[in-house]
Amino acid sequence: MMKYLLSVVVVTLLWTTGAAGAITVTVDPITRYFQVSYPVPTDAPNEVTILCTWSPLGTGQWQPAKVTPLLSETAMRLLPNATWLTAVTEGKITERGAAGLTRTVVFNPYPEAQPEGLVEVDFRIDVRGADNTSLVTHETILRADNSDVVYIEDWSKVFQYQALATEGPAEGQQWEWKTGQDTAQGISLGNALYGNAGEELPLPQLSYPLDQKGWYAIQVHIPGAIRLRLTGDERSDRLSSRRGEEVLWRWARLDHQNLVLKQPYRYTGYAPAMIDYVKLVPLTEELHAALEAPYAGEHDKLIAGYWEPYSYAFHDNVTDALWHREYLTAYPEAGVDIVDMQIGRFGMKVVYESRLTDNLYYATRGDPIGNVKHPQTDNVGRMQQFTNTLQTSIRHADELDVRLHANFGASNCYPGSPLQGDFSKAHPEWMRGSALRYEVPEVRAYALSLYEESLEIGAKGVSLDFCRYPETIDTVETCNLFLKELRALVDTFAQKRGEAIPILVRFPAEEVRKGNLFDYATWAREGWVDYICPSNIQGRHLNFDITPYQEALKGTQATLLPALDGLGWGPTMPGLFLERVAEVYKVGAEGIYIYQADARVLGSPMDRRAMRILGNTTAVQRWWKEDARLRPTRSKGIYITSSIQVGGFGKWQRLRVWLEGIPMGKMEFYIDDTLVSSHDGPPYLL
Repeated sequence: MMKYLLSVVVVTLLWTTGAAGAITVTVDPITRYFQVSYPVPTDAPNEVTILCTWSPLGTGQWQPAKVTPLLSETAMRLLPNATWLTAVTEGKITERGAAGLTRTVVFNPYPEAQPEGLVEVDFRIDVRGADNTSLVTHETILRADNSDVVYIEDWSKVFQYQALATEGPAEGQQWEWKTGQDTAQGISLGNALYGNAGEELPLPQLSYPLDQKGWYAIQVHIPGAIRLRLTGDERSDRLSSRRGEEVLWRWARLDHQNLVLKQPYRYTGYAPAMIDYVKLVPLTEELHAALEAPYAGEHDKLIAGYWEPYSYAFHDNVTDALWHREYLTAYPEAGVDIVDMQIGRFGMKVVYESRLTDNLYYATRGDPIGNVKHPQTDNVGRMQQFTNTLQTSIRHADELDVRLHANFGASNCYPGSPLQGDFSKAHPEWMRGSALRYEVPEVRAYALSLYEESLEIGAKGVSLDFCRYPETIDTVETCNLFLKELRALVDTFAQKRGEAIPILVRFPAEEVRKGNLFDYATWAREGWVDYICPSNIQGRHLNFDITPYQEALKGTQATLLPALDGLGWGPTMPGLFLERVAEVYKVGAEGIYIYQADARVLGSPMDRRAMRILGNTTAVQRWWKEDARLRPTRSKGIYITSSIQVGGFGKWQRLRVWLEGIPMGKMEFYIDDTLVSSHDGPPYLL
């Protein structure tokens, strides 16, 4: 979510040369960063360079300031890494279209300008033109007492001090506490904690003693990666500073808590761990209430979110059933009502405790990871060897008060790979490409048998995903026949249980490939499907029109949950994501379906906080109202989504645009000076 600024003016301009006007300084009480606002001359060119420096008070020892322009979280996420690095290492920012406006730089004084928690420095802003000529220089004094902020920098104070190598390299299953490092490498005081005993050797968890009471904002600086939790938590979070920035992990009461550090795991084994520092900022009751305020209001929209244990087991060491609960706890925290848990795709080995088809018990391979085209792992098989994925998850979901659906992808047999199941191997004549053919009665019977098994295990709902993959359907009649048969099967179990068992179907929207084969109007009219989820496939068709589906569902009991893509090729959090949410809510959608929600729920903490907004119409409206209020104060920029592939943009990916500091009006796209598209308003995409 967008960070709300809870600031007070602490000092005003001392002197300025070359232009009239005053600068103001505020301090964000959550980050303790200074926000220095300054006027840009009215005759400034379209593009100016801002050079920010600081000096210990009265010494004249000027050095680059660790600054960024004032940006929303959306723009900060899309800001090119090189631009961010130039700002924080050289104190250099480019402002465009700023003539006559007030602009703001955000200054992080830690650690250089904050000895012993006290800030008392001279701060200078030099506005320069295209020829590097100084147009105006602003200078002020910054003062703050941040001695109440706790920085955990000395990791030798963990309880398990015997597990640390403090002198020389680590030996065996030891962490390494390094001091005296070059701070130019992004390590704040030259001290950091590292853990890497090789892929086969796990490091012991570490715990750091805390003695705080009350609410704190917990921020972390982790140029590498590590998993953190408080001792009272069930789940740890994998955290990383993507490019070296501080990250707001969470806010929490720290009474009777300690901090636990855990080594990450990846598909080949244990992964290197690293952490620089943890920053604890005390919160008054008013500040805590302000942090919670964006989520206030009624949860009036239904949020369904996809969850794929396969993908997360791929990167973890699953040996006990509580692993499933640990991950599921994130879903109610993110405000998800229906957890749509994928347990297989018909024709492949399944990832639940089936006795009707073959399980994925051993090695498998996954989607590309970086430059690794076919990563292989035993992790998923280990999950199936040691846990009951579906049965356990149903129990934990009940305890967590979320409804869990057993989700099957319509079909992908993954022919020739370790994922291919015996059914498709034995019947290649029942396949079309890599998918089973639903017009074959034996294929439908096989699929229905696995749904029946999942209901016998206790699934509270079932789901069918035709976007993984639509090739399984040849005609509208074939699809309708299968859904009619599925409804009859599910109703038999519902009658036995004395409760409704809903069916959810995700399928290609009308303009998407194969979208013409899915007769959603009949599904709703006949009562075959309870949740209708039209969707994109990969990174295009993300803003399809939902009104045809609304018209088709009128007078039926079916609920429309238009799908929104949570993967990297989907809309960037929070702004572009909430742009689509606001769009579908405005025309009356009763909720949304997020594929893959696990990327957002279990991804960055900011993503999970943004997810909390989705089920609350008032919260979504409030977010956009706050964006409109702050938009004129932010640095102007046009930010585009980046490639999510190592080799560049995929042909299915769409370039999406976020406007920062600029009204959301008409926008034109040019390639090599040729107009290729125009938009009267968002969404802006190419």
